Amino acid sequence: MQPREYDIMYNLETTYWWHTGMMAIMDQILCPTFEPGAKLLDIGCGTGAKMQLLSRYSEVWGIDMHLRAIELCRKRGLENVQTGDATALPFETGTFTHAICCEVLQNLPDDAAGIREAFRVLKPGGYYYISEQAYPVLRSQHDISQGAVRRYTGGRLHTLLSDAGFEIERMTSANTVLFPLMAAVRLASKVLHPPSKVEPEESRSDLKPLPGPVNYLLRSVLEAERGMIRKVNLPYGLTIITLARKPAS
Repeated sequence: MQPREYDIMYNLETTYWWHTGMMAIMDQILCPTFEPGAKLLDIGCGTGAKMQLLSRYSEVWGIDMHLRAIELCRKRGLENVQTGDATALPFETGTFTHAICCEVLQNLPDDAAGIREAFRVLKPGGYYYISEQAYPVLRSQHDISQGAVRRYTGGRLHTLLSDAGFEIERMTSANTVLFPLMAAVRLASKVLHPPSKVEPEESRSDLKPLPGPVNYLLRSVLEAERGMIRKVNLPYGLTIITLARKPAS
């Protein structure tokens, strides 16, 4: 995410449907994995909302490449935050029981290096939660505005994680109910505003405030998906979510 977007997200996080809905799904998947003494690293922590949520279960640490993000984390009262590179994490091997990486791998020139670093800093048996944008065909100017260099297929993520040494616990899609509508909007935007014909600083972002009732309705859709994901892996959607684990020995 570009620095100019952090202030928008900081102001919207209590009502912005996608962000809060995806955090609820993350909470649903990760909650059963925590035990006393858990220590979690948020790689690409943004403005700290995920850290605040997960601090109920564990000691939380965050790293982000943008100084503005770290400043906003500290406004939330979060102290264990610092700037740094996801492909060269400033932590010793085997430091954390959990690591999360939400919409960050898609921004890295070398995503395999980012996954290897997460593997390194996790303790044996540690959990790695990933949330990334799906379907390369949907890449649009919004992706460029957020600094994303790719979208993912489940197969690509599975291969990257397996090559790094992870075992896949589960893989599911999200934003499934709204997928047909949102995919159509993204494809139309791609035709009207081709991503290949714009400089990054001129790209069009989809991130904007929505009226309260619209936020509530869209958030309710993701809440329903949260209930479904509790029981099954959804087969398609705008987002791919993976829970992987470093082997215990």
